[in-house]
Parts: sequence; C-alpha cells; structure tokens
Amino acid sequence: MNTDRTIPFSADELLATLDRLAPRMIDTLGAFVAASSPSGAEQAAAAFLEHTFQGMGLDTERIVLDSSRLSGLPLFSCPCDPDNGRYNLLARHLPRGAGGRSVLFNGHIDVVPTGPESLWARPPYEPWVEDGWLHGRGSGDMKGGIICALFAFIALREMGWQPAGVVGFNAALDEENTGNGTLATVHALQHAMAKAKLSDFDAVIIPEPFGETLMRAQVGVCWLFVTITGKPAHVAYMSSGVNPIEAAIAVMADLKLLEAEWNAPERRHPLFREVQHPINFNLGRIEGGEWNSSVPCTCTMGIRFGFFPGTPADEATRAVSDRIRATAARLDSSLVVEISSRGHFSPGCEYDLDAPPLKLLAQAHEKINGTAPEHLACTATTDGRHFALMTDIPVTIYGPIARNIHGIDEAVSLASMRRVAATMAQFIVDWCGVEAAVD
Repeated sequence: MNTDRTIPFSADELLATLDRLAPRMIDTLGAFVAASSPSGAEQAAAAFLEHTFQGMGLDTERIVLDSSRLSGLPLFSCPCDPDNGRYNLLARHLPRGAGGRSVLFNGHIDVVPTGPESLWARPPYEPWVEDGWLHGRGSGDMKGGIICALFAFIALREMGWQPAGVVGFNAALDEENTGNGTLATVHALQHAMAKAKLSDFDAVIIPEPFGETLMRAQVGVCWLFVTITGKPAHVAYMSSGVNPIEAAIAVMADLKLLEAEWNAPERRHPLFREVQHPINFNLGRIEGGEWNSSVPCTCTMGIRFGFFPGTPADEATRAVSDRIRATAARLDSSLVVEISSRGHFSPGCEYDLDAPPLKLLAQAHEKINGTAPEHLACTATTDGRHFALMTDIPVTIYGPIARNIHGIDEAVSLASMRRVAATMAQFIVDWCGVEAAVD
C-alpha cells in the first residue's frame, strides 16, 4: 500500500491514460445527458448513475428525500416539487485498509428547463460533440463535473491503483431550486441514518462548472413569488381600474434600485470588492391578466435575488419584501400584495482555501496545468454551503469550463474535463494515498 501520498506515476502518464479513456468518457457523459432530469423528475439520471456505480463495484445506497425530516433545519428551503420518493444516490469506494484520508465528490443531477427546443441547434437531450465541446442540457451544469470525478477514479484503476481512503460520490437532487437534496444527505450522514457517516469524509469537492477555479465565497440566493391584485375594469373605463401588471413592472424597476444600493462599493463584502456586479436581482417569471380588453385582476412575479455572505436569508428576504410592499403602496393604496417564499432560501458562505486538503487541490491543479488556479468569489449559489455552514469538513467548488449554462446549446469543454479529471486523480493520490487496485 502506498500511503505516503507520493504519486507513483507522472502527470504526463495520467493525462495519457485519460486520453485513452476519452471515448468512454464522452459516451458516458452523453448517456448521462440523455437521461433527462429536470428538477422534480430526476429519476432517469439517478438510475443511470446507480447502474454505473454498481457496475464499478462501488458500495451504493439511496438517501430518500423526506422534507418532513428536514423542515426544521436552518438551511431548509420550501419545496417546489413533491418528494415523491425521489432519492439521492451515494456511492463509496471502500479501501482494503484504513490508512488513507478520504474525500466526497458532491454533485447535483437535476437540470433547469430547456426553453423552446426550436432555439437549440439540436434537441437538448440528444447530446452532440462539436469543436471539442459536448452539448446538451446539463452537460455543463453539472453532469460534466460529476463525470470528471468518476473518471479520475477510473483513470487510477486503469493505471493499476485505487485510493487508500474512502472516496464518495453523492448525486443529489433539487440543487437548482432548493438545495434540499444535499441537505438530506448531510443530515443523514450527521445522524447515522445511512450506511455512510459524516466522519467517513475529510474533504468535499463540488465539481460545478466554474472554469477550473477554486471558489472562496458565494452569495446567498432567495426566491420570492409576489402576487399583486389590482382593480379590474373594462378597458373603455380603464381609469377606474388599477393595473397590477403595470404595478409589477414598477416594483421590479424599484428592486433594481435596491440591487444597485447593495452593489455600492461601501456595501460590498470584502471578498467581492473586485467582482463586477456581484448582487443580481432577476425577474425570472411573470404571468397575469385575463383578457386583452380588460384591466387585469392579478399579476404574479417569480423573483430571484442575491445577497452577500454574513447576511441571514430571513433578513435579506424581509428587506426585499418591505421594499416591494412600500413600492406598491406608493403606486396605489388599493393594490394588494401577497409574498411567498418558495424555492431557494440559501445564505451565502465563505470557503477556507488554506485548509490542508484545499491547498493540496490547488497544488494538484498546478502539477497538471503548470500554473496555480485562480480564486473565485461567485455570484451564484452552490450546495457547498451545506458543508461550509453545517460541518467542519473543508469544502470548495472546482469543476470544468462550460458555456451557456441555463441557456441555449449548453456545453462543456472536453479538454477542460480532461484537465479537471487529471487534477482530481492527482488530488486523490496526494490526499488519500493509493494501494494496488483489486482485479
């Protein structure tokens, strides 16, 4: 057993092995993308990974999403979809001995809606490769990163080695709308509700597609659903009515002023001082009205807003809600505003990149790429917050280059996947140590 954590092969040999594995990696990612898994209906992707993990001889278990067990936890978000027996899939490589340190690769399998298929070059769940990019919904965010972690492990086996410590792969539900999937796994590991335990893992890497950077901080994110009720009237007498759609447009315009206030230099979190426009308010959905020739009754907006680490989610939500109500009252006192919080209720957090495993991850990146990785203060949220805020386990986000995530013709760079998989394999050797692989 090689537990002194000195690499038994060169970076060039590792990259050459991944070159040989490239067709298999592309085929595996393509099949994974083809297993469509929109939030709330991820079963096809979970089944694909379960079959894949079991075929590799990994120890697998399902962690069923049970919102009733999670609802009292501070990081719980009000669900957008019923639980319906959906489950996370946790797979572990278990070494022969107990000499190595361990790592958990945590990634989400749910994807966002595709939008109109007519806007895509090809159907979004029919993956295709072009100019070194694999396209398809979820290819970048974040099935490509999960496959990087998987092929880091496969590459070591291909070279005759396996980790001398536990290596886990947690495929989580519901990241795109609540984060309750990873919350369910952390809760189960903390309370020994699964075969695995939280103490099995000494480090966590989340392979989200942030361009081979190490994440040092991320903003908080909350969702609000705002319904404004006005006063309907025939358009011939529209001055007697109060239009809630026009009110919603004015409310969003005022929220953009609040966004600017939160982005002001004097309001910035220190880690975001050099980030261009870190706080973003987005009107993601709007619906309302009944008839072209009527002043409408209602309008509902789906809003996403960000806020800096250190601000509690309830405090940020209260500030935005108060602003919405004040704007509506100023527009017309007869407007009725109802605000509900469903979906992300996710505080921001910071990551300690000086923690020993994360320093080793940075060194592994440098061994493969020849340069140190950049650090990122992220304007989005990830499941890393669950580990950063609920555990003492060092965690960061490190994954491949992708483009058009949440957009049209989403894609992940195959060259970047090769580098990320090599870096992860190097990290496993340096952190976990290796032993001869079992035939």
